[in-house]
Amino acid sequence: MASETASLERLTFALQRAMEGTVGKRNPPPFVLDDARQSALDAVVALAGADGKLSQKAYDALNDELPADLRAWLLELPSFLAKKGRREHGEELCSRYAGLFGEPYLAAERAVVAWESGAKEDGRKALEAARAAHPDHCWPELRSGYVQEQDGYLDSAQHHFEVAVEKARKGADKKNLRFSWDGLVQFWHNKGDRNKAVSLSREMLKECPELEEELRVETLRAAPKAGRNDPCSCGSGKKWKKCCGAK
Repeated sequence: MASETASLERLTFALQRAMEGTVGKRNPPPFVLDDARQSALDAVVALAGADGKLSQKAYDALNDELPADLRAWLLELPSFLAKKGRREHGEELCSRYAGLFGEPYLAAERAVVAWESGAKEDGRKALEAARAAHPDHCWPELRSGYVQEQDGYLDSAQHHFEVAVEKARKGADKKNLRFSWDGLVQFWHNKGDRNKAVSLSREMLKECPELEEELRVETLRAAPKAGRNDPCSCGSGKKWKKCCGAK
């Protein structure tokens, strides 16, 4: 048991360092990218249950102490590595994630890996295929919104982000709804329309009343409780307690 605890502590430290070196960073040095890749590979082993699928208990044990949401960071790391000229590492991680996260996430992320590596048209076609293959899932829409926004097709990007919210509403995973709202809020923030971003943030809190209550309790008690580990609604990719909640 002591060795398992020590191993978990080492992995937690490695993931903390990897996140701090990549989240919000434009050009991390090569050794940071190497460490992030290795930390992700180690996390896959730690998170896999006996059936090869995601162990919620293991996930919660790791995620609680990290500065960014673990699932979001793991899923977006492949395309981040591809953007830095490491497409093969991005594809490697997507393959290793298969048992943990499922095809809707990975179909979208593989497409963004291709797009970020310079195969723009291949990436766009792969995203189109991902949306067709998984018409009820929000992640292909979210990642399509990201690509369209980066390509400068803002009307199309807005549409995909809005559709992601609609699809997430119908799904069982409440975190997907928060991620989808985060994507839409961040889109308007990036456009420079702060009023719209704030308005949508308020809509998100109305639709996710448990989050509003969690944040209200946090303000009153000023102590780390449930909700501080959720993704910050500003779209930074960090947890609320490490971002706006720390201000």
